[in-house]
Amino acid sequence: MALSLSVTSALNLTLEGSVGSFSVGSGSSTKKSVEVKYFLTHVGLDFEHGSNEEVLKHLAPVREIFPTADLEFDEIMQRDIDDARVSSELVPYLLDRKSHDLVKLFPPIIVVVLPVKPYENKPDDLYPTVTTNIEKTPEGHEAQILRSGVKGQEIFEFVQPLVNEKLYEHDLVRLRLNTNKSRLVIVDGQHRAMALLAVYRNLKQDWNDAMKAPYKDYYEEWTPNYIRKFELKNISLPVMFCTFPQLDSNFEGEYNVKKAARSIFLTLNKTARQVSSSRNKLLDDNDLIALFLRDTLSTIKKGDLHSGSTLEISNIELDQAHDRMKIESPIAISGVNHIYYLIEHIVLNKLEDVNGAKPRAGNYYLRTDLEPAAFRRLNGRNRLGADLADATSRQFYTATAGDILTQEFRKRFGKYIVFAFQKFAPYEAHSGAVYWLSEQLRSQANTRVRPILFEGQGIGRTFAAHTANLAAKIESQEFGADAPKLKEILAHLMGTQKLVDESISKLKFERAKRFVSNVSDKKSLNTEDGVIHPRVVDFVNKLYDNVLTTVAFQTAMIAGFFSELERANLERSKLELNAIDTQTAFDGFMADINGFFSPSSPREFKRLVEVFQDTLEGEIREWKITPSHSTFRRVVYRGEMQPAQWPKYKYLILEIWRATGTDLEKYLTAEREKSRRQIFASLEYEYQKDFLTRNFKREENLTAADRSEITNAAYEAFKKFLRNVGWLATEVPSKRALEEVSVVEDAAEAPAVEDEGETWEAAEEAAFDMGKA
Repeated sequence: MALSLSVTSALNLTLEGSVGSFSVGSGSSTKKSVEVKYFLTHVGLDFEHGSNEEVLKHLAPVREIFPTADLEFDEIMQRDIDDARVSSELVPYLLDRKSHDLVKLFPPIIVVVLPVKPYENKPDDLYPTVTTNIEKTPEGHEAQILRSGVKGQEIFEFVQPLVNEKLYEHDLVRLRLNTNKSRLVIVDGQHRAMALLAVYRNLKQDWNDAMKAPYKDYYEEWTPNYIRKFELKNISLPVMFCTFPQLDSNFEGEYNVKKAARSIFLTLNKTARQVSSSRNKLLDDNDLIALFLRDTLSTIKKGDLHSGSTLEISNIELDQAHDRMKIESPIAISGVNHIYYLIEHIVLNKLEDVNGAKPRAGNYYLRTDLEPAAFRRLNGRNRLGADLADATSRQFYTATAGDILTQEFRKRFGKYIVFAFQKFAPYEAHSGAVYWLSEQLRSQANTRVRPILFEGQGIGRTFAAHTANLAAKIESQEFGADAPKLKEILAHLMGTQKLVDESISKLKFERAKRFVSNVSDKKSLNTEDGVIHPRVVDFVNKLYDNVLTTVAFQTAMIAGFFSELERANLERSKLELNAIDTQTAFDGFMADINGFFSPSSPREFKRLVEVFQDTLEGEIREWKITPSHSTFRRVVYRGEMQPAQWPKYKYLILEIWRATGTDLEKYLTAEREKSRRQIFASLEYEYQKDFLTRNFKREENLTAADRSEITNAAYEAFKKFLRNVGWLATEVPSKRALEEVSVVEDAAEAPAVEDEGETWEAAEEAAFDMGKA
């Protein structure tokens, strides 16, 4: 007699609701859309309804499901949660006595049933095989069963009743889930979901998990006793669970579950004000530049201390709060928008876009064609073949084309972008100081400060906002009898904020020490107590905030390097000369700019101060600053440093990058001399305007003596600037050399086509023309 054993289902969560479907994907011939089968239900705080509590146990924001350190960039699907906003706005909206009998209107929380890899807490690309069968339910009714995975190893199962041979879509449909082999990942609505979860967790005292604990402080004022005063059974939010039945182990297309989830997120949020442009760039699957961006960030993320660098992904601001380009995280040195912008310029620029030190021309966001420049730089036609290359553009490409071009980008450009952030001395000093602080906090087992600074880049600003919100609630006596308890919580939060501020101060102090670590005479930088002078620290901090971390400087340094190397190699190809080796040129480039930005003597440090602030007289420790007409902001560029003005910083770098004794030297010299003439023409014009204003004259009334005075004054300022960036007196060009051209070009002239809307950086330079401060 054959032994017959039934297989026990692995599905441990059953939900009741309605089903429907829609499609995601580009719909193009290369990326056909796939069906999303969704299940719509409600989840609330009525715990007599069995599934509510089970869902709330397993539902969580991405930050609590997958450790960020374990995720690749193509697996990132959410942004940081603004817990301060959730606690101050959304929780009160749920717990509102004044409207207890009204329906709380929220759009559905969108959840993807994401398969996880066996033996790993990481997202899988595809579901186990999905089958569709007609079966009898335990109640004896016929139903269509859509199931992923064999019985006993299922991921999900839709049970859809058949009524008169027609599928029933409403109310009686069931979705059964295996929460051990899948994760319920929120791809939209995580803020409103967090409000519901916070109330639930406070009621159940369910914050003990290590992934949840860092966020408990934001919700402590909502005590269980206070929450129980409300009609909790009336609180219920719509939730839509999404699956992709086509994306199973038999699927042969380019899509996968992670890409489909990202597609849902971007479709719902691309125009939403709450989602930053940096997050949209990070997740975009229809932009080659975003693909190159993710690969570059993945390279940084995969790096470790064995690479000889302390650069980590925490040093890159992934989710900038605003679409402006200024870095806000104290531990970041660059951001998604910065790196996207410079990659866009590396790949899509035309050499004629940059004319010396003039503003960069061109609407880059409109550029979709990869011919001819991008394909030349990426060896695209040779690698893809003519047919695939003809079908490939910035926004339309197959997975194969994307992979090939990404490999070429990484080899030709991406690795050097990462090297720049690793090897440029000021960035190395920053990442080293950040790592030092991280280890300090780790050794102290600091469970409060370290997560605020390192676990999510939006947490710091969120924590400060939450503290201010709670203080306002206490002042308004919103919580009545619970106010004494809230004052204790506020005191605790303020104590934590003080520790955060102290940690940031320590970081900046340590960074400044590392920045000047090569100065031979350390005593010259110290106070009488032997501590680095606070004005030195202040100068270094402002140099980072207003120059080194700007998109204009980083684009000038990295995209500028590649544009000058390409310009030289194109000239050499006309003469049938071998191309200059990129690695050799890059090593020389790093050595030259590090020599300037990592001063080795008090004299070099004082010259650096004069380039970016004013003249530093006498002993450094005395910090006697006198006004100078020879700073970068007074000689090279006096206006608002918009991203399109990055050639001004490229000109500064050309004065530092000499490539002495190499094949590259003469090409850099030619570009430098061209830029100098433009800069001097612009400077002379500014001096003339000032002269006319001071002397109440018109230009046509200027005498030869007046013009000579103007030119001499401009030349003296320019000459001193050149001396400060390291040129000997004998190497500084004469006035005649600067003016002996048939057509004098002005570096302030606007480009032929100006980028629209590129105002991200705004007036951050005002504070760092430090002679004005």
